[in-house]
Amino acid sequence: YSFKKAGKKLPRTAQQQYNKTRHIGKSQRKRGDLVFFHSGRSVYHVGIYAGAGKIWHSPKSGDVVRLAKI
Repeated sequence: YSFKKAGKKLPRTAQQQYNKTRHIGKSQRKRGDLVFFHSGRSVYHVGIYAGAGKIWHSPKSGDVVRLAKI
């Protein structure tokens, strides 16, 4: 929703989003960047970086979006 409102297109799944985006190091993160979570080679979750080591995300399907520590 947020990226569409900003005129950006992203694929639906976290893995597809990871595959289509440019990757940066943790020290280069800025507010609004996507943060991906993985197990081995499989990306299973994504959040939006809020700054100060926190992300906006929905922890599970059907849950509400919340601010959480990474």
